[in-house]
Amino acid sequence: MRSRYSAYCLKNIDYLFNTEHPSRRQPNSRQLISATANNVAWLGLTVLATEAGQPEDEAGVVEFVAVYQEGESAAQLHERSRFIKEEGKWFYTNGDMLPPFQPKKNEPCWCKSGKKFKQCHRKKS
Repeated sequence: MRSRYSAYCLKNIDYLFNTEHPSRRQPNSRQLISATANNVAWLGLTVLATEAGQPEDEAGVVEFVAVYQEGESAAQLHERSRFIKEEGKWFYTNGDMLPPFQPKKNEPCWCKSGKKFKQCHRKKS
């Protein structure tokens, strides 16, 4: 999962395409991946939880928050992603979009501004 986040940051479209499960791929998958990678600046990744996904496992689940900037606005992607391993290689299969991650009011804001959540995006909610 972290490697896919890094690939988005580096705009490594081939890696992203090749680590998406073949059953998910569409004729325009590369274009969709490219559009996402090229239209946002990725600012940070926080893994919130994992289930399985170890070398001896055949499947895994990762819950994460990825922070990005699109234009002048910071936003977040909170997702629970599923992966499977086939022939020793991990593939992204699908994910569930989750509600925006809300830190406690005195914790750092998810947008990486350096401000406490209560002084940043909590005020905007």
